Formats: sequence, structure tokens, C-alpha cells
Amino acid sequence: MAAQSTLRGAARAGALPEVELQGVGLHALSEVECVEYVLDELDAGRGGWVVTPNLDHLRRHGRDPEFRELYAEATVRVVDGMVLLWALALQRTPVPERVAGSDLISSLTAAAAERGRSIFLLGGNPGTGEKAAEVLRTRHPRLSVAGIECPAPGFERDALAMARLSRRIHDAKPDIVFVALGSPKQELVIRHLRHDRPEAWWLGVGISFSFLAGEVHRAPRWMQRIGLEWLHRVGQEPGRLFRRYFVEGLPFAARLLVTCAISGALPKGKSAGPYGPQRPRALLVDDDPMALEHLELLLSSRFPDLEIETRHRPDVAGHFDFYFIDNEFEGELQAGRLAREIRSRDRDALVIAFSGRLDVETLKRLINAGCDAACEKGQPNSWRPILDLVQDRLTAMVQVHKREAGPFGGVRHAAGSIRDLLQEWNERPVDGAGHPERSDGQGERRRSA
Repeated sequence: MAAQSTLRGAARAGALPEVELQGVGLHALSEVECVEYVLDELDAGRGGWVVTPNLDHLRRHGRDPEFRELYAEATVRVVDGMVLLWALALQRTPVPERVAGSDLISSLTAAAAERGRSIFLLGGNPGTGEKAAEVLRTRHPRLSVAGIECPAPGFERDALAMARLSRRIHDAKPDIVFVALGSPKQELVIRHLRHDRPEAWWLGVGISFSFLAGEVHRAPRWMQRIGLEWLHRVGQEPGRLFRRYFVEGLPFAARLLVTCAISGALPKGKSAGPYGPQRPRALLVDDDPMALEHLELLLSSRFPDLEIETRHRPDVAGHFDFYFIDNEFEGELQAGRLAREIRSRDRDALVIAFSGRLDVETLKRLINAGCDAACEKGQPNSWRPILDLVQDRLTAMVQVHKREAGPFGGVRHAAGSIRDLLQEWNERPVDGAGHPERSDGQGERRRSA
């Protein structure tokens, strides 16, 4: 485990470093950073949900839409599984280390005891919750255990049992809830219960209670380090785990590693950042090479994250976030036609026309065709509002990515997200009449001349 954290605890989940593996967004955190993040969020009055995907989870994520939704709702996703760690390294998007749920229950509990936070143990085999709590209390005398609950089998399908459990957790008011029910049951139960205690952090920890209680022995450290912990588990429970690991897991792991190795061997651009896996793209269309070069230099120096493509003919095929179109091509006015072509397939792109001479009638025609703004080539002052418009749209794209990557996967099951959105709304600037201003990309489109 890393000795020291460099993560600022005030960061929201959407701003955490993130990489992607087989469509799953994984946060590139060490165990220390994950623990500090959870406790700092508790101090800030915010709850959340940590999932620890392993190879079986990744395989299920690819085939089960409901499981994908569960993972999308999680606040933090850290890597539990050496195969996933190797795959990420092969595709050249490494994370600091493995962060297993069976380790987090110990390290997070230790830090919670130091900060005066309470825990709740839910699930496990009968009696393992009490034994695990006793072990944790022995290790950390200051630890507060808010409750222990081992529901009867099938409780998740009993509405009355779920309501009673929800009330029990609500009344206990724990800060951290460890749920040891196995996947995907523990994820389904967490999704159902967490909204009655949104201030808490919830973690699915699988068989961890049995590890702490000594009923099941965890693999030696050397087996964990070389990725053979699964083999130790199969040796203890061959009837239950043989098919999962040998029949389904090994072939999937081989395909995953080969795919990631091929991906990592290919040339890579800037694949991650504030906009997500794809940087914003701009298309510049002008038959004047000098003007095109000048515009490309202007945009690339002002917006270094922008991927720019240039064309010397009136062609706007493809998908781009920004289009900059000259109006005159060999004496013909083309920007209106090109703007209508763009709008027929992409209503959200920002379309900007520029012309050697821009009168009121030309401006009206361009706006009616779907252009968001227009300016004169030879008037540097007319480019200032255009550059501001681009900056506003890029800022909006960053915010959209943060929300999509943040708590609850956007606004599904949105107790936390609605709180965040209301906070953003209250912090928005107001105009002279006291109404919130609208930003480009989120509200009405603003046009500049």
C-alpha cells in the first residue's frame, strides 16, 4: 500500500483520475487515497458508494445491462483483481495499485476509528458479522460499531424485511456500511438501501467477514502479489468456484489481456482528460491556405486540447464539436448550405461562419441556416466573442463529463446528484432582473456577431 497520498480530499468524484477498461470507468487511486477520499467526503457531509471490480465483475458488466447500471451509479470504482491491473498496464493506462475490498474493510475501519466514525456490518454467514466486529474492535479500541445485521436468506426479495432493514440502518446512523453478500446481490441491496442513508458510504466486501472471523483463510501475500489468490479460493471452495474461474474466468482473462496488449501497442493520442476519453474536435474549412493556417494557429494556441482538422474544399462530412466555415468558395456563398448540412445530423455542434465582408443580410441568412455566430476575417475584434463562445462550450463539456463520471452516473437514482445540481444552480450568476444566466451548451444558444 502506498505510504503517502497526493490526492486532494476536496476533489469531487467527477474530478478523480479515471481510466477505462472494457467500458468501465476505473478511478486511478491507491488504497491510502481511496480511504482518505471517503473520510474527507464524510467530513464534507457527502455520502457515496465504493465498488471494487474484479475479473468476474468485468465479465458480468459486459453482458448484464442491470449490472452496468449498478456500476454506473457507484461513486468510486477501484481495481480489485491482479488481471485487471495487468490489463490496464498493457493498454498503457495503469493505476497505482490493487485496492481489494478485503483490504479496504481493515484500512478504512482503522482510519474511521481514528476520526471517530462508525461502521455497520451487514450480511455474511450467521455469526461472522459479530466475530468480524470483535476482531476490528480488538485492533481499534476506539472503533464505534453502529450495528450488525445478518438477514435471513432471500430477504432481498421480501419487501417487509427490506423495509425493516432500512429502518434499522437509518436509526443506527452509521457513517460507513460494509455489505458482505457477494456480487451482484450486495450491489442490488446497496442500491435499494443507500437512499435511506445517503450521508453514509457503502462498500460491498464479499467474503471479507469470513476472512476477518477466521472461518475462511485468505491466500498468502505472495499468492496475492502474483495474481494467484483466485487459485487459493478455488482450492477452498472447488464446487462453487471451479466453473467461475476455470471455465469462464480463464478464457475471458486471456482475451482481455490480448486485447489490451494490442490496444497498448497501437499509437495513442491524448486518451483521457477533463473531457473524457475523446478530446473535443474542430473542423476548419477555407479555400485560402494562409487564412486557414492563421485560424489553426489562433485556435491551437488558445485551446491546446482541441483536435483540429483542416480542409480546403467545402466539405463538412464527419462528426466534430466545432465547425469554422468560410462563406466564400470561388465566388460562391457556401456557409449557409454547409451549416444546414451540419444541422441535419448534429444539433449540438457549434457552427461558426466567417466572411470577408459581413453585412446584416448575410448575418441573418447565416443564423437562419443554423450558424451560432459569424464574424469578419479582417476584423480581429470580431473574433473575441467567438473565442469566448468556444471557451464557454468547452467549459460546459467538462462539466457534462464530470456529471457523467460523478455520483449516481448522472441523475439516475439522483439523491446526491440533485443536491449537487441544486448547489450549482444556487451558485450561478444572475442578470440584472435577478434571473439565473444561461450558459452555452446547457441552456439557450447565445449568438455573437
